[in-house]
Amino acid sequence: MSIVQDSGSEVARYDYTEDDFVLHTAPWADGQPSQLSPFDKELHKRWDAAMAAGAFRYGIDHILTRIIPGSKGYVGQLNTLRATERRKPQEISSVSQPFNPKAFNFTWIKPGEVIFDLHNTTDGPLKNGDASAAGEAGHVSDGAVTNGHAQTTEAAQVSANGVEHSAEGKKSAVHRLVINVSPMEYGHCLLVPDVFGERPQVLTLTALKVAIETLLLCKHRGARLGFNSLCALSSVNHQHFHMYYFTYEQIVDHYPVDHLAGDYYEFTSLPCPGFVMQLHGTTVEGLARSAHKISSYLHENDIAHNLFMCRGVAFGEKRDSTLTTIRLFIWPRKKFIGRFV
Repeated sequence: MSIVQDSGSEVARYDYTEDDFVLHTAPWADGQPSQLSPFDKELHKRWDAAMAAGAFRYGIDHILTRIIPGSKGYVGQLNTLRATERRKPQEISSVSQPFNPKAFNFTWIKPGEVIFDLHNTTDGPLKNGDASAAGEAGHVSDGAVTNGHAQTTEAAQVSANGVEHSAEGKKSAVHRLVINVSPMEYGHCLLVPDVFGERPQVLTLTALKVAIETLLLCKHRGARLGFNSLCALSSVNHQHFHMYYFTYEQIVDHYPVDHLAGDYYEFTSLPCPGFVMQLHGTTVEGLARSAHKISSYLHENDIAHNLFMCRGVAFGEKRDSTLTTIRLFIWPRKKFIGRFV
């Protein structure tokens, strides 16, 4: 890995290769503190610096966490400041609501709120007018894009099912990690794939691949990523994932699942039954495509949905197994129309 900072840019770039992926993390059952990868350490350093600089709307010391008694060990949190200090959510009326460039979106983020851009150098150097060529693998270069809108001559289009169609002359996408100024947990960030592509909050195949790769860069077993579709409590209609670090084991990290067919499983013993897949036995591309098939169906049928990714034991393994992998959950939910508080 490496951090690259190009002259004339205010944004760092984190370059990595597949060699930087952490395929297995230690199980929660070992009782030891979570380990950190170079990616984790760099993200934490920059997140802490943003907190010290006053970039957040509030700190996280007030958050109360409790383990709820019961066999499933649910974790409950009380974060009153997120309810009172966060940005006013947007009015959402449809799962397929188009992107509105005049409404708040993540191209408006201040430089002090950016962690860095992400670039997989395995895919080759940046091309077609990107701010700089890739540096050595796994490195953050301080400085990237000064005017991100210059990265595309024409925004890529996304069809109703989230399939991307690149417009002629489109420059390479910029995948950006920014702080969430109203944090739920330590390290709470927003991963914004193709930040300047003006994409609505719809899962694309590329976005899923970027999210899976980002989680693979983490060695901390409590790293989590989540996605809320429109009408599923997403507050900004601009494609993004939530990412944060959790210090408690959760039921999704180990709970048994039932096989449906092929790569697809289901979880039925939780309050939100739905589909679950794993990286074990497949590839990043394979997992992303399997998840995209489900999210596309839900989107095409105007069904609100949520996605959650975590580290956990491989399906069929015991809770203390060292065979760990990425677990990916998708579940449909009742639509929420309007602006939630």
